[in-house]
Amino acid sequence: MILVLTNSLDATATYLVPILENAGIDVMRFDTDDLVPKLKGSYRSSAASLCWNNRQISPDDIEHVWYRRPDRLTSQFFGDSPEGNYARLEWTEFVECFLAHIPSSKWINHPARNVAASRKLHQLTIASKLGFITPDTLVTQDPQDLRDFFYQHGGQIIAKPMSTGYVERPGEESDTLIYTNRVHESQLDDLADLANCPTFFQQFIQKKSDVRITVVDREINAVEMLATDESGKQRCDIRRNNMVDVSYRPIALPPQVEKNIHQLMSHFQLRFGAIDMAITPNGNWVFFEINPNGQWAWLDLSAETAIAESFVKSFKTTTSKQSTVFSGLCH
Repeated sequence: MILVLTNSLDATATYLVPILENAGIDVMRFDTDDLVPKLKGSYRSSAASLCWNNRQISPDDIEHVWYRRPDRLTSQFFGDSPEGNYARLEWTEFVECFLAHIPSSKWINHPARNVAASRKLHQLTIASKLGFITPDTLVTQDPQDLRDFFYQHGGQIIAKPMSTGYVERPGEESDTLIYTNRVHESQLDDLADLANCPTFFQQFIQKKSDVRITVVDREINAVEMLATDESGKQRCDIRRNNMVDVSYRPIALPPQVEKNIHQLMSHFQLRFGAIDMAITPNGNWVFFEINPNGQWAWLDLSAETAIAESFVKSFKTTTSKQSTVFSGLCH
């Protein structure tokens, strides 16, 4: 059985689950924003179990957990009262206790491994040690450090977020998405705000193209992405314009890059990863970051990759006994 942990609005799960089911794989989707009314939990004699849609499930019944985008547990029974909040915490603790009985090796990916692999500066440190080419990077609150870095690289630097890059605003105000942006010399005149927050700056990489590399249990799907700016060069942030003008084509990885990617996945103990790189005009492959829980369905739909099939292959290796693993009906 495959357990999918996500929320009811997750389009990627909605895309993949029918493909898994059509491949004969038994899938149980837990949408955490609509889970509690359908669930009963129990624990006795060191054995945890769940009853879901009249099926009794033990941790041993679950061959893989696909950890996507779970939200906090919600239910109309919780309400806004202190007692309701207490019930939410008790439910959350029990579900997490049940999941804790499932070995981390069965997860794609275990949330603890996602967290450990999500720190951009740590990623760059590890990637550099593994042999990737990485951009020179500065995080600072010191205006003079930034100016020195700017002139060291001939004015060719960028700024980008270290975390989500998403600013949620209240009420009717529009939220803000922060892209990777070039830093211009005129912006160095007034850096008073820099002291308020550590800010991520990086050497600007002249790109021939961007590459998204998606790994599922050592199977790689790599796509070259091309989109130009006003000057006709590959644009600084491929995500602009909602990527409607991006063209895609499959690309083979150089052997050393492929080796480094497998080493990176192994270092962080990941079964899934979405890696962003770029190819320079002289043919160098430059590592930017890895997202251990990145989006990918859009590549299957727009770039004709086979990432869903990679999931099918991984899940099918241990799900041939799906029809017999259930503990039975709830009593």
